[in-house]
Amino acid sequence: MWLRAILFIVFGLLIAIQPGMLIDFSIKVIALYLLIMGIIGLVNGLRERSASSNGSMNTTTVFGIIELVGALFVWLFAKPLLSLLPFVIGVVLLIHGINYIMQVRSNKRYVNSSTLPSYIYGALVVVVGFIMIFNPFGSLTVLFSIFGWVLVVMGIAEIFGTRVFK
Repeated sequence: MWLRAILFIVFGLLIAIQPGMLIDFSIKVIALYLLIMGIIGLVNGLRERSASSNGSMNTTTVFGIIELVGALFVWLFAKPLLSLLPFVIGVVLLIHGINYIMQVRSNKRYVNSSTLPSYIYGALVVVVGFIMIFNPFGSLTVLFSIFGWVLVVMGIAEIFGTRVFK
């Protein structure tokens, strides 16, 4: 419990303070993993090919080549593809915010109830949607930063949880 709490806090702070570094590091680790697995697959496939009598490409060789191509693809295109995720989420939020505001306008039934909080919520969702659409990579780093702070809070909760449930 204590180790998990400490890891949550340490990694949470690293992610919250340097989210861009985590994104770059993750991309490099995934690409390196695919590269290593591709080389291993290619070498094993070529060994099997030389040991067999027919000399054709086997599935191990094909999968090794696919993993090498995948490593190159991740290395070159992961950041633009990650930037697309906040854009898509931004479009969804924009549509949801506009739809919410329209529903508030059409569903106002009581004269003495205030719809101002609902309008504020809808407007905030629309603003966040626009921000995510027009600044997708910045939004991604903010999302990672929020995730880091959530990990820190989870680590602190783990520490208090070990004391309470002891």
